[in-house]
Amino acid sequence: MEKSLFRFIWRFSARQQLFILLVTVFSYPISYVLLELPKLIVNDAVQGDSFPREVFGFEFDQISYLVLLCVGFLGLVVASNGLKLYLNVYKGRLGERMLRRLRFELFQRVLRFRLPHFRKISSGEIIPMITSEVEDVGGFIGEAIALPAYQGGMLVVQLGFIFMQDPLLGLAAISSYPIQGYIIPKLQRRVVVLSRERVKNIRVIADKVGESITGVPEIHANDTAAWHSSDISDRLYQNFRIRYEIFNRKYFIKFLNNFMNQLTPFFFYLIGGYLVIQGDLSIGALLAVIAAYKDLAGPWKELLSYYQMVSDVDVKYQTVVENFDPVDIYPVERLTSEEAVSLEGDLELKNVSFSGGAAGQELFDATLKIKEGSTCAIVGPDGSGRTEILQLAAGLVSPVSGRVEIGGQDLEKLAAATLGRQIAYVGGAVHIWTGTIRDNLFYGLRHRPTAEIEREGDDLVEYKRRLSEANFTKNLILDLDAPWNDLEAAGVRDDKALNARAMELLKTVGLEPDVYRLGLQSRLDPTLNDTFADRILAVRQALATRIAEDPKLSGLTELWQVDHFNNSASLAENLFFAVPSDADMRMDEVSAIPEVRVFLAEQKLDKKLQDIGQKIAETMVELFANVSGDSGLLGTYSFITQEELPDYERIIRLAKSASAKPGLADEDKMKLIRLALKMVPARHRLGVLDDEMRKEMIEARQTFLKEVVDKSPDFEAIDPKVYLPSLTIEDNLLFGRARVDRRDARQRIDEVIRSMVEENGLREPIVYAGFDYHVGVSGSRLSASQRRRLAVVRALLKNARVTILDDIATGLGEDDKKARAVLRELLSGRTLIFGASSATVGDEFEQKIVLDQGRIVEERES
Repeated sequence: MEKSLFRFIWRFSARQQLFILLVTVFSYPISYVLLELPKLIVNDAVQGDSFPREVFGFEFDQISYLVLLCVGFLGLVVASNGLKLYLNVYKGRLGERMLRRLRFELFQRVLRFRLPHFRKISSGEIIPMITSEVEDVGGFIGEAIALPAYQGGMLVVQLGFIFMQDPLLGLAAISSYPIQGYIIPKLQRRVVVLSRERVKNIRVIADKVGESITGVPEIHANDTAAWHSSDISDRLYQNFRIRYEIFNRKYFIKFLNNFMNQLTPFFFYLIGGYLVIQGDLSIGALLAVIAAYKDLAGPWKELLSYYQMVSDVDVKYQTVVENFDPVDIYPVERLTSEEAVSLEGDLELKNVSFSGGAAGQELFDATLKIKEGSTCAIVGPDGSGRTEILQLAAGLVSPVSGRVEIGGQDLEKLAAATLGRQIAYVGGAVHIWTGTIRDNLFYGLRHRPTAEIEREGDDLVEYKRRLSEANFTKNLILDLDAPWNDLEAAGVRDDKALNARAMELLKTVGLEPDVYRLGLQSRLDPTLNDTFADRILAVRQALATRIAEDPKLSGLTELWQVDHFNNSASLAENLFFAVPSDADMRMDEVSAIPEVRVFLAEQKLDKKLQDIGQKIAETMVELFANVSGDSGLLGTYSFITQEELPDYERIIRLAKSASAKPGLADEDKMKLIRLALKMVPARHRLGVLDDEMRKEMIEARQTFLKEVVDKSPDFEAIDPKVYLPSLTIEDNLLFGRARVDRRDARQRIDEVIRSMVEENGLREPIVYAGFDYHVGVSGSRLSASQRRRLAVVRALLKNARVTILDDIATGLGEDDKKARAVLRELLSGRTLIFGASSATVGDEFEQKIVLDQGRIVEERES
């Protein structure tokens, strides 16, 4: 990276900066004439004589001459401000483009960091540098040359005008500049140093906060919240102290500037007034000079601010460069080169030594050879060098000395296009990307787009604009909307075959049952697959028939019926008998929709629901006010939490207070209504709902369906003949609720659903629906075992020549030994290197290499 900010600016935007400078210089004459015209208007048009005047061959009397000058002044004002508008937009666009370029380059450099470098830095440091810290740099780039050129030019123009009126007034105008130019840089120098300290301190705070978020379970498990809070508090104080000193110095600089700027008019009034009294200066000239000086203060202030901004932005740029320019960064060709070579041959380590920067992360003079197409186990406990030797074999880290080769090819000299496609690696700490299971399954196949999308109309115009901007900022111009999955590398013909291959591998590692269960909990858009939706409806009917014909099953469920009350469903579901079109909206939140509020009021249900909610709240407060938050009892009444109890206690107190004239606020009333709508009668059994109220709700349900659901796109009626996209596949299959007052109901109904699904050939489509299950941030919605197995499938789908699996000896299924045997069979003819801590696992492989304290202590071939 360029070490100097101005070299970076000039290297990548020299032509644009010169254009800005040219337009700026063009504005100088306009600004000068704008200063001259007021004097002409006062002295020549208003106080002048010898009319009519001839201008460009036309004669003007005094009034028309005044109008001409004023119209000319207005035209120049429009031209001057039009140029400013154009320059500001151009500078803003240039700044954003350069900021995009800088951020992209920084991100690319992060991708080029060697693996050990990430042990010295954290995301809490890197992320703010790429996002917030360079924001000011981008804003400055557009102003880097334009601002001093424009404001400096305006300063010269206005000073020139003042000197043309009278040299003494000109000297008065610049009298404070030498003092300001000498003192302010000295004061600013300390501000720059403090700003650098502040940036470093904020990075540390971000790192500590990020680390605390990651380690929240440890904080709670060890009761160290006070220690972490004190640490952050101390660092926040350091930041306060630095900021306080910066404020003192910055505002003193501002005070000094304002004082010097206000001192100059004193000389104007004194000297200018004297010259007018003596007759050496006209009153119009003095007024023009005073007006020019008022305009003069702006450019001078902007130039001083520019100097401060340069110092601040340069500090930020320098600190960013220091962190993104390590000496051992990979060459850019490793990341960008698309030249791929074939990795055929044996894997060899020749006198390889490696150091990760700490004990237990080292390898000493390792020499080994793994034959192509064989299976090898690298055995050793954590800290033995096992992980390091596997990462060296995958090309993820570079040796300090020696060479790592495959078929004579030095891995250190190969591009990611070769290493990332022909070597599959799964480490002990797997990473799952935020997104769907499908995104993670096929992640290893997304190297480059495999086809182009044909665009037309506005879509084509927008795409060309994106390409143009990407070219200008040297960003990648690859199309994210195009197909990316490398079907050829996976050994399949089309996406259907790729899905089938993924399904096969999911079964191999024992993850298919989990994905099936996730598929049942997923939502399906029937417009994308109406055939699947129709099949689910068919199974729904068959399932309803089986439940109705089997007395044992019928006693375990309560299916939806428009003229029956479902005691295992919430009051909201019973009352509205419809689901929101927005799948993210909970049923109790429906009451906040204006049409629903009107309906409740018209049916006089709002007051009744409010009364039910108040009774529920009174019961909850009475029973659980003194119960700890981790009590299992609260789980039974899951519609109210420990944190909400004090608020409901306040509402009850207000509702019972006779002296509370205003009564409950609308917000409190809605809370009580929502509380009532959450209640499931068969589960909560609070005795607040009688048969009369049940009957009233069924009657109101019919009105709601006619008056609201049929007229509003916000709802979909519960209909046995319709697939409901906002419900999960499982809810659509059952079309009702398992009885919550029967302990074994849910389990037995799940078994029936599973049986019906398999009988009707729906299991596979449901698993495919599970492919679109969102795994949460970094796979947080999956268990550790599920994340590990998903990473293994992702690696196997690459169909790589060399597969390296580290520290996954357990978690592949119920029978780990059998799963490893399946893996060896699956990768037959390809090189498989398996890392394990158990020596007995190593005996399963053709070759076994044992490490201890960074050295190979045993090597065996079967």
